[in-house]
Amino acid sequence: MAFFGSGKQEKKSEIFSTPSTSAAVQSGMAAITGCMEILGNVKGCGSIRIDGKVHGDVKVEEDVVIGKEGVVTGDVSAKKVTVSGKINGTVHCDNLEVTQTGYVADTIHAKKIVSDGKLEAVMSDCDTIHITKNGRVETKKMMAKHIIVNGEIEGTVVATELLEINQDGRVKGEMTVRKIKVSEGGLMLGTMLTYEPTNSVRTVKKEAPSEKKESEEKNTPVKNEQATALEKIVKNKK
Repeated sequence: MAFFGSGKQEKKSEIFSTPSTSAAVQSGMAAITGCMEILGNVKGCGSIRIDGKVHGDVKVEEDVVIGKEGVVTGDVSAKKVTVSGKINGTVHCDNLEVTQTGYVADTIHAKKIVSDGKLEAVMSDCDTIHITKNGRVETKKMMAKHIIVNGEIEGTVVATELLEINQDGRVKGEMTVRKIKVSEGGLMLGTMLTYEPTNSVRTVKKEAPSEKKESEEKNTPVKNEQATALEKIVKNKK
């Protein structure tokens, strides 16, 4: 699989598709090893594992795996993203998995998030977010249909269907929920609002003065015709 850099680049080494010695790397997965540093964007059609540093965006069609020492300073886009290292940028994916050593900052757009690491990001329009036991979140806004908390969250939380705080789960901040479930040992601290879907507003069209005048003018001839007919009938009777 070939990868191409774009933008300002300084190649410090070649990217090759031979499997890494790590058992976590799948056969045929491209690798940026720990001794490599890429300046520029990385784009490809398959999957890639990053154990080195990338200063630029990473976009692939399949999976991105960020190893424990891997760092991406830029946006990451793939079907699935697994983070044991660091991402400083926006993540676009279907599934995001953050291990205990993982860290993601900025913005996350994902259908499903499971995190046992640290997130300092805005998350919106997600289906499910699961913050596991070691997970820590600081967010300006976290929004999903179903949010499950076994770790800690601080910030604004919006659960459009269910906020579930399990044992040892902690949520601090402003919570907007449709339904909430708190298990024994769970803790919530802050304010709570009821989530209500935005209702469509029925608008009534008001005629502008010019439109109203035109409407009256259109109706005037009809009234005049009726008056003329009545006058003729009265004359004939006389």
